[in-house]
Amino acid sequence: MNDINLWLVGGGLAVGAVFAIPLQRFRFCLVAGIGNLLLIKDTRLIVAFSVALLVAIGGTQYLEMMDLVAIGDSSYRDPTLDWLGAGLGGVLFGIGSALAGGCITRTLVRTMEGSLYSLIVFVSFALVAAIVQFGFLESVRLGLTRTTAMVLNTDAGIASILSLPPWLVLAVVIAVLLLVLFKSWQLSPDKNMLLVGAVVGSLVVVSWYITGVLAQDEFMPVKPSAMTMSGPLARFGYFLLSGRLAGLSFAVSFVIGTAVVSFLLALVSRQFKITAPARGTVKMALFGGSLMGLGAIMAYGCNVGQGLSGISTLSLESLIAVTGMVGGIALVTKWMEKFA
Repeated sequence: MNDINLWLVGGGLAVGAVFAIPLQRFRFCLVAGIGNLLLIKDTRLIVAFSVALLVAIGGTQYLEMMDLVAIGDSSYRDPTLDWLGAGLGGVLFGIGSALAGGCITRTLVRTMEGSLYSLIVFVSFALVAAIVQFGFLESVRLGLTRTTAMVLNTDAGIASILSLPPWLVLAVVIAVLLLVLFKSWQLSPDKNMLLVGAVVGSLVVVSWYITGVLAQDEFMPVKPSAMTMSGPLARFGYFLLSGRLAGLSFAVSFVIGTAVVSFLLALVSRQFKITAPARGTVKMALFGGSLMGLGAIMAYGCNVGQGLSGISTLSLESLIAVTGMVGGIALVTKWMEKFA
């Protein structure tokens, strides 16, 4: 018990519990957001994502500029820029999530609501992620990284790489997001989505503060981190393959909190119902989940790890990964529209 950092475990559970609410109640999902935009010009989820990024990036950069949290020490700003892994992994994750019908967060919520189709996607993701992270594909992944990654003289922050003042990069990013928010709001104004985005973005900032300040111990220092799912799910997959349990951490506790509260919300709202996969969809569930798992590990994070937490650090690697995810989702969405 003495080896457990209660701030990390309790903080992860609490953040995950709150995060489950917009996931379950408002269907907060990157695939749904991009799909709704491209297919029916519904931008409500784009509004939510824009606000989430505004709050997450603004708050995270404040913590760094005020020297409250050493954001530059996080894994997202590592001086090794794996541009190919981030880009290719992001595209594969995007394609897989679109084929599977939802990103990994939405898949988790649907699994907790009783969808056996989503359970297949979820387990496929976890198993393939474990194989790529810890299994026989680990050497292939690391070999590719060693061959193509760039070792920087500074960290992987956009400002550091471009030798620009951090405030200038932040100002440009905020301006772009405000423009996206304004355009999206004009098409689909929804005040609920403003609140959803603010909550999600705030959770990213709170996560950095918990891991970077409250959980710090001079005898057991930890790198600051925030919300992510791919790493913990890879460890879950490793448990399925080997029977070895991973230790509790902020990320693992975050996933547990999200899953438990999603299940409870499904029960309370009477949305829990065991549903079998539609005929002919199991192969797509296996394929989509597997691609997501492969892509998430290659890209060092999923739509949460890179799409919210990583991008909040203004890391170039995170930007490359997220761009790949959006591109992969958009590509499959438009392709599937032709056969609808």
